[in-house]
Amino acid sequence: MKQAVTVVFPVLIVLCTAIFVSCEEEIMHRGRTPLVSVNNEFLYVEDVQRFYAANPQADSARYVEEYVNRWIEEAVFYNVALRNVPSSREINKLVESYKRSLVLNIYQEGLIEQHLRSNTSSEEIQAFYEANSPMFEVDEPIMRGLFLKVSKDAPKLSSLRKWYKSRAIEDLEKLEKYSFTNNVLYDYFAETWNRISDVAAKMPITDADLLQRLLHSSAVEFSDNEYVYFVSADSIINRGELKPVELVSDEIRVLLVNTKKADFIKNKKRVLLDEAVKRGDIKYYSE
Repeated sequence: MKQAVTVVFPVLIVLCTAIFVSCEEEIMHRGRTPLVSVNNEFLYVEDVQRFYAANPQADSARYVEEYVNRWIEEAVFYNVALRNVPSSREINKLVESYKRSLVLNIYQEGLIEQHLRSNTSSEEIQAFYEANSPMFEVDEPIMRGLFLKVSKDAPKLSSLRKWYKSRAIEDLEKLEKYSFTNNVLYDYFAETWNRISDVAAKMPITDADLLQRLLHSSAVEFSDNEYVYFVSADSIINRGELKPVELVSDEIRVLLVNTKKADFIKNKKRVLLDEAVKRGDIKYYSE
């Protein structure tokens, strides 16, 4: 890679030297090294270097050459377009309008992040959750727990039958070590919620059958001609029951922010307007 860069950039620097000599009296390059220009629009060696650093390629010389050629092609096309667009004044108005909207939006989002999102309390979230509980009903069963799929001739199956039911740290560590050294599909999701249908999809069993068995016993075992499957459930939430508040807290936070956003921005504008009036920033001119 380094050899390719050595080939490319000395050539670029030689090219840009001639350009720089011819235009250094007219253009301020601010310490940058010109490589090529189209009607006083410049591509600098530093631009190409940054582009190459962000996009390393095996064939660096060809890649950089393509980048430079694309820049030239686009610059030529843009200059022709400028000469053929009837009203640059209208474009400038559109650009200024877009810039204004962009600045306002960035400032507004910053205010919302600072004053609303980061300041939404757990009490507000809990109150919204309780007042709007039907919104958070589960549409299909979910669970937290553990899943194992092992070959029927795997060693220590009797030990696995003990470990997968346990949540003792030493047993979980044994399970993890066992999964590294044997042909085991191991998924420990005691801290996250998974759909029971997704767990059942890994086994020769329907999600309805898996749910019924887990409701009867928190640890179940299945087998087919090749594999043994172990599933243990720490928690199950059935269809129609409420999702836990920690699972929907981010969703509630977004809803609360959206609810308060309009009033917050309206009040913020009023405060800023009052401050501008006090400073004398606003002046009216009569005809």
